[in-house]
Amino acid sequence: MTESKIHMQQLKKWGAIGGAVSLVLCWPLAVGSIGQNVISDGIAHLNNHALKAEVVDYDRGYLSSHVKTRYQVIDPKFAEQLTKDGLPTEFYVISDVSHGLMSLTAHSVFEDSQRLPIELDTTTQLNGNTDFNIQLDNWHYVDKNQQKAMVSLTPASLSGSLTVLGELNYVLDMPSVELDFASGDKLKVNGIKANGQGKRTQSFWIGEQQLSIADASIVDSKQNTTFAMQDASYHFTSNQDPTSERVSGQHIVELDNLKTNQGEVSRFNMDISFGDLDSQAFSRLLDVYQNNPKLSDAQIQTAVKSIETLFAKGFYVSMNQLSAKVGEGDFRSSFDLKVPQGTTNVAKNPMSVLPALTGKLDSYVSEALLKEFPNVKQVVDEAIVMEIADQTKQGYRIQAQLENSNLVFKNGQKIPLMALIVPMML
Repeated sequence: MTESKIHMQQLKKWGAIGGAVSLVLCWPLAVGSIGQNVISDGIAHLNNHALKAEVVDYDRGYLSSHVKTRYQVIDPKFAEQLTKDGLPTEFYVISDVSHGLMSLTAHSVFEDSQRLPIELDTTTQLNGNTDFNIQLDNWHYVDKNQQKAMVSLTPASLSGSLTVLGELNYVLDMPSVELDFASGDKLKVNGIKANGQGKRTQSFWIGEQQLSIADASIVDSKQNTTFAMQDASYHFTSNQDPTSERVSGQHIVELDNLKTNQGEVSRFNMDISFGDLDSQAFSRLLDVYQNNPKLSDAQIQTAVKSIETLFAKGFYVSMNQLSAKVGEGDFRSSFDLKVPQGTTNVAKNPMSVLPALTGKLDSYVSEALLKEFPNVKQVVDEAIVMEIADQTKQGYRIQAQLENSNLVFKNGQKIPLMALIVPMML
């Protein structure tokens, strides 16, 4: 190999090394530039009808940046209430951002950290996906208008991740919350835990969420416990069929024990599901009611059209289980209700939907519960006289099918559905 070729190869090698070194040296600057765009776009997406968010200062350095953002409550009624309560309607967040190889890490605090002792740590990939961890220190707030009204929170945390596609998963841990009212009443909630994963699609959540509370109580000014609850949980799941664009969901509420001045309930369980809702109509209907406290004529018409579409395309609602132990007695009930596809003219004549409905009913009540609640016993006694209630070893059971606007019982007897609806309306 000639000396000139060897020299050329060395130059190429040193050139490649030099290029790599230059890239490494310039990469933090590139990460900082990309990161600024990611952060600025993310802040801009927080803007809505109630909140205005903006970057007021972005001091970008070589390996790190210093960012200041402002958040302003622009909803007039919400802003007015915050002002009355002595809370700010505008606040600033200070963030120290470090430029990594493929991501940005940031530590953020409120500018007035003594008033709001919250710290936020985030790691944002260059594609915008973000992991977050929020830590709240002990927080104590006193209403300046009512000195006896206070809110106290023990250290709490919220962590999770959010993708650029809107997919979210989170875990919340809030050990204790106490509210002291000016009247002298106190509300205390312990062991609040929540988690969820999914995505907000249009106006509804697709995914899963869970919430649990270890115990809660209300104590009046005379130190009497007027409300006490133990081991409560809520579980929500929903999904959307990608081909038919139908939405289905389920709500489950469970409660171990509840005591009030009116009595005690234990082992409470409520399981409700719905399905086959047209996602577009359902979204429009939710949007109208969620974003408009007072409906205009145009919004009412939008809601009516959405309801018409929901009924025309059909859906179902099921009470899979409603049960509880009340005192020494207990009850359980379930029902299914289905609106078939092709049900029209609901807005003009709501009662026209009755002939189209199909479903079933199954209810049970124990002898012990009837002894404690005479008004319930009166209803069951009437059902026994009509021979639509069956006596079991420990109570009474009613079963019926919904057909042609009638509840059809096991013995063949029929009761018009209208006969049940009219008293409730009155």
